[in-house]
Amino acid sequence: MKKEIAVFTISEQVGSFYKEQLYDLFGERICVSTFSVEKGGSYNNIAADLYLVATTSSDTFDYVMSFIPEGAKVVVSNITFRKESLMELAVFPKGTKALLVNLSVNMAIETISDLNRFGITNIEFYPCYPGMKKFPDTGLAITPGERRYVPKGINRIIDIGHRVFTANTVLEIALKLDFTEFIESEKYRDYIQSLAEVDYSTNTLASKSYSMENKFEILLEAVDEGIIGVDGEGTIFAFNRLAGRILMMEQSWAVGRKADEILPFFKDIILKRACAEPETNLVKIKGVYLNVTTAPIIRDKQYMGIFLLIQRFSDEENKQHKMRTQMMGRGCNAKYTFDDIIGESPEMLKAKNIAGRMAQADGAILLTGESGTGKELFAHAIHMSSARRNMPFVAVNCAALPDSLLESELFGYGDGAFTGAKKGGRIGLFEYAHMGTVFLDEIEGMSPNLQVKLLRVLQEKEVMRIGENKIINIDVRIIAASNENIRKMVDMGMFRKDLYYRINTFPIDIPPLRERGNDVFMIMEEIKRKCGAHFKLSEEAAEAFLQYSWDGNVRELQNIVEYLKFTDLDTVGYSDLPEALKEGRHRNLRTVSVHGTENKKGEIKKDLVLEILLESERKGVHAGRKTIAAASYEKGFPLSEQQVRGIMKELENEGLIIIAKGRAGTKLTEKGKKYKGYI
Repeated sequence: MKKEIAVFTISEQVGSFYKEQLYDLFGERICVSTFSVEKGGSYNNIAADLYLVATTSSDTFDYVMSFIPEGAKVVVSNITFRKESLMELAVFPKGTKALLVNLSVNMAIETISDLNRFGITNIEFYPCYPGMKKFPDTGLAITPGERRYVPKGINRIIDIGHRVFTANTVLEIALKLDFTEFIESEKYRDYIQSLAEVDYSTNTLASKSYSMENKFEILLEAVDEGIIGVDGEGTIFAFNRLAGRILMMEQSWAVGRKADEILPFFKDIILKRACAEPETNLVKIKGVYLNVTTAPIIRDKQYMGIFLLIQRFSDEENKQHKMRTQMMGRGCNAKYTFDDIIGESPEMLKAKNIAGRMAQADGAILLTGESGTGKELFAHAIHMSSARRNMPFVAVNCAALPDSLLESELFGYGDGAFTGAKKGGRIGLFEYAHMGTVFLDEIEGMSPNLQVKLLRVLQEKEVMRIGENKIINIDVRIIAASNENIRKMVDMGMFRKDLYYRINTFPIDIPPLRERGNDVFMIMEEIKRKCGAHFKLSEEAAEAFLQYSWDGNVRELQNIVEYLKFTDLDTVGYSDLPEALKEGRHRNLRTVSVHGTENKKGEIKKDLVLEILLESERKGVHAGRKTIAAASYEKGFPLSEQQVRGIMKELENEGLIIIAKGRAGTKLTEKGKKYKGYI
């Protein structure tokens, strides 16, 4: 159906020009009627879809507006020049004098002002209009389509043509006629390029011209929630595209239908909340949970309808996560995978294999091992191998922060919770890591008070900010780490037993570097690559690396590699090694070489235990696991109690020792005493 446009102008000739321009722009989609002031007559009861008023430069504007029905769509035109018209005037020499002829003095002055604004300052214009008795004898007249009013006796007349609608006016006409696709058309782009006002962007013009109807439609589609509007009669009057996608319904099909017919699952909500305050409900539709917020429309205490704001529960969770990320202002992501953990020793391959399988579960993990063995590296890798890999990974050192600061970091705080608290409060790391992983390093440093609160996080999956009484549900996986014997701390009452069993669901022990054999060289090569070192080790220096105790593990190895880099040697010999490394090697060699021990790591450990047992027996001292472990540290080849237990089992199986219960202690057999020349 064609759109009716009523055009009001002062001159009938101008009206015909605008009519032609409108048809040129919109074609057969419109039907244009023109009404001019100079023709006279009454314009009451003019029916149109749009009223275009082009009389703003005259005294008749109010008169014309009085004929337009209240509430009608109106466009008050603005006019401008085409580029080609200005180019015709720009060639005149500076100081040229000319009459500017138009319908009235106001219109003549306005035209002169516009020409000056567009840079036509080379011509000195004199306004000229109908009824004017005296005018300068310039010999030149310039007019925007009003030749008929040029005074007689003027030798040269330049008609620059009627001024045309600005891009903004055309845009407003298109929008109010619902010709929104016209804005993207080539015809509109070409039209804009023909105008003198080429600096205005379509987007800027559009932002000034949208009607309330357009703004409402844009708002419906801009929000990230499905919106359904139901009027007081139960008919759907608004239904945005997102609502259609969530409910799998066609937007155009839903509008105009009764809500209780096509949305029966919302019927009770609509009826129950018709005169109530906004409220959010959780509704399950086709196996999907939706958040449904009702917003009743009340005017003068009368129920006018209701808006339903719907969103998938999972989408809301993701939105909350993004908001937490922005509020925290930090990017907490895991950086390492199991491929970044270097080592092919059986001990390390076993630890990686166990950790990889445990990553697939969702229970708490306790990483134990000496300082510098790579516990945090394992935590990163476990997170990256889990189903939570795309969610935050937050690492916290429990021993590095004071108790009060650690609590506020983990649990957050409310507004004014304590002196110095950030205005508005702050979310805690548990909230921030929702759906992700929290790595609690050196967890043994956590105070008993915080241990209780952490236990609640693990058991109830909820936190409460400091200074608030609101419970916040969270879903985080806890990976804890310690370089202490937490089991022993539990026995001594230094760590809560119930928390220990909660975090120890999946225990993983990371082997120290001294137990990983040739892994030390693989790790050394990677450190050399990163720091730009190119040295090689002599055979004796490499042997020292293998036999060194590496109390600082990988961190210590990194320090030594960086030290050797600055020796600027192509081949590092034994004498070039740091004194600590050479001293450690001497102790190990003395312990094992006196008795002709083989250089295999397992044989070294066996011989070490046998030597300690023999020395204890000669002193008349009963040696247990703790005594042997302590003695191994003194001899420069430290062994843990767990390692001692395994070695003693092997020695017992080989008939070299007898493991007695109670205070009798462990003793060497005759075979053990004869083993490789001990007796």
